[in-house]
Amino acid sequence: MQHRLEWAKKHQDWTVEEWRKVVFSDETKINVWGTDGGNYYWKRPSGLFQHRDLKFTVKHRASKLMT
Repeated sequence: MQHRLEWAKKHQDWTVEEWRKVVFSDETKINVWGTDGGNYYWKRPSGLFQHRDLKFTVKHRASKLMT
């Protein structure tokens, strides 16, 4: 609770413009046992997916195709 009070005092003089840059959410996801194993892929807007860009996975006896 002390950290929240310190944070509030530090930001109490922010302008409306500064607060507009903040995203408030009441939702969060926490992984207790490891990660989701998420993968990121970046390509140029004109680029096409290549076979080497695909990652095949099998989880819970269900096949998945992640691009």
